[in-house]
Amino acid sequence: MSSSRASTATLGHGYGPIRYRVNPLERTEPEHISDRLLDSLEDPSPQKRLIVAVDFGTTYSAVAYAALEEGEDASDLDASRIYTVQNYPADANFSSLDDQMRSEVPTEVIYPLDRNFRKKGGLYAGHDIKMDDDEAGPESPFGDAPFETLDSLDVFRNHSMYEADPISIEEETTFRWGYEAHEAWGRSAAHVDPNSKPLARFKLLLDSSERTETIRTRLNETLDELKRRRVIKHSLDVIVDFLTCLLRHAKTEIENAGYDESYKREMVMCVPAIWTQKACRDMQDALAKAMVLAGFPGVDPDDDTIDNLFIVSEPEAAAAFVLEEERGISPGDTFLLLDAGGGTVDANTYTVSTATPLRLTKEVVEPGGGLHGSSYINQGFRTLLEDLLAEETYLNTDERTIQSCIENIIINDFEYRVKRTFDCYKAAQKPQDTKLFDIAGLRANPKKGFRRGSVQIPVYKIGRIFSEHLDGIAGIMEEQILAALEKEIKVEKVILIGGFAGSISLRKSLRDHLKKLCASRNIPVPALLPPLNEHGSISKHTATAVARGAVLRALNKENGPRRQARTSYGVWRNEEYGTFPEHAEAKKAYDRHDGLDYAVGTIEWILKLGQEVPSVWKSPSFLCCHTFDCFPRRPLICKELLFASDRATESHYQLSHPKNRGAECIGEIVVDFTFLRTRGLIKPVDGGIDAAGRKKGKRHYRVTYTMVIRVVDRDLQCYAVYDGRVMEKCKINIASAFRPGVK
Repeated sequence: MSSSRASTATLGHGYGPIRYRVNPLERTEPEHISDRLLDSLEDPSPQKRLIVAVDFGTTYSAVAYAALEEGEDASDLDASRIYTVQNYPADANFSSLDDQMRSEVPTEVIYPLDRNFRKKGGLYAGHDIKMDDDEAGPESPFGDAPFETLDSLDVFRNHSMYEADPISIEEETTFRWGYEAHEAWGRSAAHVDPNSKPLARFKLLLDSSERTETIRTRLNETLDELKRRRVIKHSLDVIVDFLTCLLRHAKTEIENAGYDESYKREMVMCVPAIWTQKACRDMQDALAKAMVLAGFPGVDPDDDTIDNLFIVSEPEAAAAFVLEEERGISPGDTFLLLDAGGGTVDANTYTVSTATPLRLTKEVVEPGGGLHGSSYINQGFRTLLEDLLAEETYLNTDERTIQSCIENIIINDFEYRVKRTFDCYKAAQKPQDTKLFDIAGLRANPKKGFRRGSVQIPVYKIGRIFSEHLDGIAGIMEEQILAALEKEIKVEKVILIGGFAGSISLRKSLRDHLKKLCASRNIPVPALLPPLNEHGSISKHTATAVARGAVLRALNKENGPRRQARTSYGVWRNEEYGTFPEHAEAKKAYDRHDGLDYAVGTIEWILKLGQEVPSVWKSPSFLCCHTFDCFPRRPLICKELLFASDRATESHYQLSHPKNRGAECIGEIVVDFTFLRTRGLIKPVDGGIDAAGRKKGKRHYRVTYTMVIRVVDRDLQCYAVYDGRVMEKCKINIASAFRPGVK
């Protein structure tokens, strides 16, 4: 950014109007800022590392971690030393300590309709955190307002604080998460209590695709009520609340395992391959807020940004883990990764570029997927029961409802006793068999299969529910294989992961469809991985393959994707009107200090979308000049605002211009220069002179300093330099600005 570009702005932050200006008439150059000066500010990293990966799933979530001791090389750590967080509250559903579901927790919450529940339940445990206000549109609320009408930075950023007192967490808290919510929803009381609002599948709020639109619409109905009751302020607060509880529990478990804060934390965030940069950025912001609220180490307290964040795509992480265990894969091999979780089923086809470490090419074909996860088996069974019991209105009492009876069956019987071991192929051989489910008070009705106090469901009806979604998953798989064949690429392996991967019905269905498809095309049948063990089950770690694989991927970041920016980053400026042709549509604002007209609130994009960014990159240094009234005497506080956009690249347009639509304020750098006046290092200066020789503006103080922005790995660092000294710096992790997996 050249020093010859005029730029001014007016901001307020409780100190009255503040103006800054870079005036071409001053002819001053920014200071030279050496890399040595900036490098000297970096803290030496401790030798011990702790990698923590968060897999925030649609229906279940997991946290995995691994430690490297001092002097230990990352290549020495294998999958056996990756652990998962367990012992989630209320996970008593599992009789076996080896049950893989002990390492996962339902992505579910139940809110009370009480705006003070955080205090009462100790959810935020004394931590303050900036939370986004109402969901504003892309326009700045004052992007083209005159200087005299500009309000404070807080108005622009729309931030507020949730109140929180240091209160101990009580078991009686009415906010439920994970297995607590799962268990509570299986009891009648939760269904007759009008103050309980359950939410699940809220990860899909970050998925803007058409396939999730119906689910997001339903979610927003509940979220809108929570907003009206002031229980939450922003839709994504539900993600922050859940992650806060998840990380608070993870922190306790990790500390109990012996890993204290002497280990340098590295956070790994897993994201779907189809997510937009905006979704990744929102998820990153939610994770940072949750880390602060949970007291989880690794967040810069000044900026509320994660110190060391690595982002990896879910399919790449899962592939890294499964193929680490299976081996037998070579460069050039192509495999289909089928992630069958509880909500969505996602399919990605990759070709291996290197085997050690595992690196993948970009998707061979467009990713596929659909809403066929195991929770939709539950939904189908729920619909079956609702149809059967619709006329049994006598079951509705003050203590229970028909719906609560159904949810009790789903959660306590169908989920754990039936669904996970159900074999559609055996059911087809004995269609007369039935499954019995208790419903207290149900009256006998042989035509409906009702016994006194129980209902019999024929297994063939359950089989139909399974078949609908098994066929859907098989169809997704076949589409990927055929799309690859059209490009003359053969899929050698189908890797099945996710919580639904353990279903014997699903594995048999996929095997049959693979054989039929390959026979019709006269091609070899791909191997279905991971194989079943001697007990007829798959690895107990398959459900947590994403979280575990994310740790593996973070241990070795070499040979990752190109470091090409997918997001632009820039600085809020106010430029002398007419300096650039982009001002033609801008509104003018008068500066009462120098008497000039300015285009207020333009954005100078410094790091641009599509730009190749080396691991260490530095922008040209540029000047910032702030001006202040002489009276009353206010602190000389200078601020710069940082913006991000997933589409803008053209500078000098106002924030309100369509070319900057969607640009977001992501941070600030604030410097107190009051000492310059106190020590007599600056004196008041007069305003300008117009063409007729008349004075314009008025007497004022002017503070000029140099700024530079650089990127180091996945951190964007901003420095304010005055007289060879770094006065202030801020750091923003921009891992979400690159393709997942970038070093």
